Amino acid sequence: MKVFVSVPYELIVQKYLNQIIEHKIDIEIGLKAEVLDRFFFSEFKRVAEEFQKAEIKTTIHLPFMDLSPGALDPWIRDLSIKRIIQAMERATLFEPLNLVLHTGYHPFYHREVAEEWKEVFKETLQEILRKAEELDLSLSLENVFEPEPEFLKDILETFKGKVFWCFDPAHARVFSKKHELTWLEALYPYLKEIHCHDNRGEIDEHLAIGKGVIEFEKIWEFLKEKEIKPLLVSEAHTEEDTLYNRNYLLNLEF
Repeated sequence: MKVFVSVPYELIVQKYLNQIIEHKIDIEIGLKAEVLDRFFFSEFKRVAEEFQKAEIKTTIHLPFMDLSPGALDPWIRDLSIKRIIQAMERATLFEPLNLVLHTGYHPFYHREVAEEWKEVFKETLQEILRKAEELDLSLSLENVFEPEPEFLKDILETFKGKVFWCFDPAHARVFSKKHELTWLEALYPYLKEIHCHDNRGEIDEHLAIGKGVIEFEKIWEFLKEKEIKPLLVSEAHTEEDTLYNRNYLLNLEF
């Protein structure tokens, strides 16, 4: 079972690098926009080389704050694409097993133009996938504010075999209209990665597994039945919960 811990890049270099290497912790690196502007290419390369020397496996979470790759405003869309591609180019240094991308869909802004937004996003995704192919990178879309699995399924089916799904059951519980198991049942053929964190059904708390209401045991049962072994990423937000999640996930059997 491949288990990763989500850590923002700035915390890796400021606090956790030695600990990651000492304990051989595989990492999902969070690349924020400010990190891409703040750190030189040579600094990213140095960290990547240390990870590779220690045989640390990685995935990459691409920037998402303020980005809108499906924006109807072409200026906003073009800037979003440029930032995402910049992050993809940095990501290649780490030889990641997967890249995670948010679609940028938000019901408060896009509900009334959802179909138009989706068509624009598909055009954007074609451009991003051309870059991913050039860089030999694998890309997965994460469910965040999408209302139901069918919304993402249309996109995943359009790019079947080229783009995959990062399942976030906690997002499904608090942001969508459908239960997390409904999402899994609908989209499991596209599954590549799962973000593992819990909440109490109201807000996106990023708690340790078992501290909330997400039905993880049923998720594991489903995956075992389907003989699927996705990448598992702890996305808890405290050190204590992160340690618990990693140990829990490493001991799963399916």
